[in-house]
Amino acid sequence: MLAERFRPYEIETLVRIAGTLAPSPAAAELPAPYRELAQRVHADIVAEPSGGRTRAVSAVLGPRPGQQVWMLRIRTRHEDTTAPYATEGAARAELATHVRGSWANVGGQGDVPDEPPADDAEAIDLYYGPDGNAVPEQGFELYREEIGRAQRSRIVPLDFAFPNAVTAEGLNRRAVFYAADDDGPQCIEVAGVLVFGYLDAEDGVVRVSVHLDSADADHVVRPDGTVPLRVVVEDTVVFDDSGHDAAHPPVLEQLLDAADPEQHAVISSVALSAGLMWSCPNCEWPNPRATERCERPDCGRTVKAAGIGSPAAVLAPAPALALEGPR
Repeated sequence: MLAERFRPYEIETLVRIAGTLAPSPAAAELPAPYRELAQRVHADIVAEPSGGRTRAVSAVLGPRPGQQVWMLRIRTRHEDTTAPYATEGAARAELATHVRGSWANVGGQGDVPDEPPADDAEAIDLYYGPDGNAVPEQGFELYREEIGRAQRSRIVPLDFAFPNAVTAEGLNRRAVFYAADDDGPQCIEVAGVLVFGYLDAEDGVVRVSVHLDSADADHVVRPDGTVPLRVVVEDTVVFDDSGHDAAHPPVLEQLLDAADPEQHAVISSVALSAGLMWSCPNCEWPNPRATERCERPDCGRTVKAAGIGSPAAVLAPAPALALEGPR
């Protein structure tokens, strides 16, 4: 998107230039859509003094703040090192470990005890002194730093509507796969959303990471800057902020697991009526909304999320046997 290469105030300037030139003879040579757009801008510029501008349809969102870390720099006569720490406490604990390991430099001198005190703050103060220069050619600095990759402002539509089936299919077909290289692991990009999936040897897990900063504002970014996201593992929804009024899956599952057959029937009936469960079109088995596959062992019918939300799927009555559910 060409607009992504310009700052918001530069885009505003370009829009105003187009509106100013709209009445000129040169504008008559523009394609009809461009000419009409320039004329709309010109009309808004003319209406500005009277406050008669058209309503806003988009907004500029500033970049999100980066993560803050504490940087600890330790200087000795032999080395000068700087390392990040998640908290100030962690940084000071590391500094205290360093001074205890070097206590021979100050132990027994003046009011300094032969052994370092157990309290971290006291050990640091005694080692470096009130002015921080008790030990020649040694010192430390502790400060906060914001880290993170460069981010940009985004223009998002105020009348957000998720892409329809045709548009979504086109975006899905334009998805791009990026192979792993020295800069990072492999990922797939769809509508600007980056999904990484790789083996994390350090933690011993298969890691899936979703990055939304580059999401396509024309299609998947809501007015508040967020992206409607649903994460499914096997058939279970583990995260969903798409706006559907679905219960948190584990809560409903815990209620059903703890219920006796009679309670299970009542909970399932209420959940079906409230749209928190769906009844299988094949066997009428009641299933939590978080799953898209019927949980009855001899069925396994798969129902798309859109079907789960339909009245026919949610409100269909289930037989008494099905309401007992698995134990």
